[in-house]
Amino acid sequence: MLDKYKKEQPIVTEILTKSINHNKLVQAYLFYSNDINYVFDYAKEFSKEVITLNMNEDKESICRRIDDNIYSEFKIIEPISDVIKKEQLLTLQTELQTKPVEGNKIIYIIKGADKLNSSSANSILKFLEEPSENIIAILITDNISNVLPTIKSRCQIINFNRINFENQNDSYEILKNILQNELSNTDIEYFNKIVDDSINFAQSLEDKKYNIFIQIKKIFDVFKTKDDLNILLIILIYVYVDALYIKIGKSIKYMKTFEKIINNISENNTIDDIIRKIYVFQEVKFENSYNANVKMLIDKLIIELGEI
Repeated sequence: MLDKYKKEQPIVTEILTKSINHNKLVQAYLFYSNDINYVFDYAKEFSKEVITLNMNEDKESICRRIDDNIYSEFKIIEPISDVIKKEQLLTLQTELQTKPVEGNKIIYIIKGADKLNSSSANSILKFLEEPSENIIAILITDNISNVLPTIKSRCQIINFNRINFENQNDSYEILKNILQNELSNTDIEYFNKIVDDSINFAQSLEDKKYNIFIQIKKIFDVFKTKDDLNILLIILIYVYVDALYIKIGKSIKYMKTFEKIINNISENNTIDDIIRKIYVFQEVKFENSYNANVKMLIDKLIIELGEI
């Protein structure tokens, strides 16, 4: 099902396929792209993979019913008059009180997450904050800047954006575009310093001789706030995604200025190692959105990376 997207979306497909096969699914995803119908179709195929994992007899029947929108454990919420209404989500919550009977998970898709207003968003936040292990939410949008921060912070963000970076060689400019909704401090000196510190950390991370406890102290001395840690994790995700691109025979997409370190990461890691590290970055970034203890998260980051 996802195989047909491998050529168009190699990194996203690789990561999500591994997450299914290794039981590393999260409870809430935010898929975004500049083509909402494209990513909606992808979300449906992803849902089929999750719901029918390790099934034989009923797999084709369930997939057909998902396509026909008549499978009861797969829900789609779409805007009404360009707004997702609170009543739609309250009805959804009522329908999600049971455990899955036929498939592995109950999945609901909110198409147009940017159409959630404060009232409708509040009605779904508890679901996102206290997720059931039986339920997966997939929110999709083509306008992530209009998605409420409270929603974004509770989802694992998956970028399908097909912006063409082929003619851009300045990684700093690309990073500014990527981080424009994350930076509270827009001072250019701060930005340049935290990018350089993040790349230096990536380099030291690949030194297999590093001491975990020295590394924890070193990173905490540099990245002291939630915002600092958030930016570090975003930069690391893009660096390692580029390393994964090289590993599967593609060209660097985002961070051409740092080609040397990215090549080094690609050479020193297997595909599974790179994906596992990306998982760690994403997990800590997700926890950073609601956990105020930066030191504890840095401990977790370094220790988990040291085990890969």
